[in-house]
This record gives sequence, structure tokens and C-alpha cells, in this order.
Amino acid sequence: MKDGRDFIKSLEINAKMLAPAARATYEANEELCSWLLNPLAQWADAAYGDRAFEDAAKGYAKYCLGVWKSQQMYEKKGRYTPETLPELISEVYEDEGYMVPYMWAAILIYPFWPSMISHIEMYREFLKALPSGANVLELASGHGVMGLLAAEERSDIHVDGFDISPPAVAVANRLRSVAKHASNVTFQVKDALKFGLTEERGKYKGIISAMLAEHLQDPRPLFRVIAHHLADDGMVFFSTALESAQRDHTFEFHNESEPLKMAEEVGLRVTKLVSDAGQPAPGGRFLPRALAMILRKR
Repeated sequence: MKDGRDFIKSLEINAKMLAPAARATYEANEELCSWLLNPLAQWADAAYGDRAFEDAAKGYAKYCLGVWKSQQMYEKKGRYTPETLPELISEVYEDEGYMVPYMWAAILIYPFWPSMISHIEMYREFLKALPSGANVLELASGHGVMGLLAAEERSDIHVDGFDISPPAVAVANRLRSVAKHASNVTFQVKDALKFGLTEERGKYKGIISAMLAEHLQDPRPLFRVIAHHLADDGMVFFSTALESAQRDHTFEFHNESEPLKMAEEVGLRVTKLVSDAGQPAPGGRFLPRALAMILRKR
């Protein structure tokens, strides 16, 4: 049976330079990383066969190279230099050739980047704390793994996942088709910000917004959507990138206080926050970080 180590083995074949760091992070946090990677390996194998691990390794290598190049440009220009929104939609979010490898990489950063490890721990805590039978909304569900992990951990909850990218939703639904708790999760192509404020208020006891805000031109409407749809006794898992440039990162957070204040402006309060740094450029002005928060209503 496939498990999380199969992703590392594939890195050692298809992305040798990145494999030692990934293995070190995994082995230093094996219980947490296995919680994510072991079910993913089983779903990937059942949905795609051995090819999934090669594609994941190659996608991860391409992603890491792209991040490095973007960060170098960020240091040079002093600001993010994303592509325009029409290009991002047509050449990134709607392009299967780009999005499928990107989706593999987007989940592998969690167990392979030290700055993301605390996110796994916080996410698992969030899932365990959800009320019994909770309806959960995932905004920008991407590869679907976060929602599927939620159902794997909590078979009593139901997850509605929305994403703007048809190729990403196709990956999510293919993994869903082989997951144990598929009936508890749905994925649809829908713009998170167009899941509007005219819909029923307070429907969801849990909301997931993982690494979405930095992809938006203005994250404030996202926080309004979250606050509108969150039940009074509900909770939110929110994460974002700070001073971390990528091809499709458009909003530039510099300080941890910025997303925190946006949350407070719509009536949410932070009950827990972690922010861990990635690898800075030698002598660089910017420190790439990954922030995660648990939010509740005031």
C-alpha cells in the first residue's frame, strides 16, 4: 500500500536536489506529515496510479523553481510583479497543463516546507474542535485535499468546496471519487468572492480559507464573505503568505497585523495565530512567511 514516503522516493528520482530537505522536514515531523501524506498517497494511487507520484515530484520541482525566481524578482523590484488578472485566469487557473502539476505542489509544500508544518497541526486542531455534524465551507478548495482530510478526520461533517479553476476542481473530484468519505464532500467551480452576501447568513459552522487571500487584488471582500457565512458559534481556519512572491500572488502582505486587522474589521477575532519564516534571500529586504489563524466571531 502506498504511503507518504512514496512521494519522497519519487522526489529522489525526479527532483534529487529537493529531496534531502523534504525528507528532513518529513522525518522531523513524521506523525503530522503522515497524517496528511498517507491518505493522499492512497487517493493519488487509486485515482492516477504510479504516474501521480512522478507528476507530483515534477510539479513540486517546477513550483519551487518558480517561487525562487519570483522571490529574486521581488528583491530586485521591491514589489510583487504578478501577471494581469485575465492572463492569470487563462494561462494559470484555466490551463490544465499548468494547474495539475501546481495542485500537486500546492499540497506537498505542507509536509515538505518547515514554514508550513505548524499549519498542519493547527488545521488538525481546527477539525477536531468543529461542532458535531458541522457544515463546512472551503473557499478556493483547489486540489481538494484539505476538504477530503476534513472528512477523513471527521466522518460526521459535510464539506462544500468551491474553486475558480476547472482543472483544479477536476483533480479534486478525481481524488474524491476514490476517497473513503466521498459522500461527505462536494467540489464545484465557483468564484469564492461571488458566493455572495445575499446567500443565507451563518450557514457554516466551519470555514476554510487556506492560502487564498494573497491571490486576490483586495482580500477585504473575502473576509466579508467569511463573516457573512460563518455561524455565531462557528470557527475559521485561515492562512496566507506574507512577503512571499509567486506568479499569481497579487496582494502583498508585509505584517502579520494586516490580515488580523482585516478579520477584526468584519467582526472576527483571532484565537490562535502562527507565522513561520521560509528561507530568506541572503542580504534580502523581505522575509517570506506563512501565517495561519483560527478565527471566531466576537
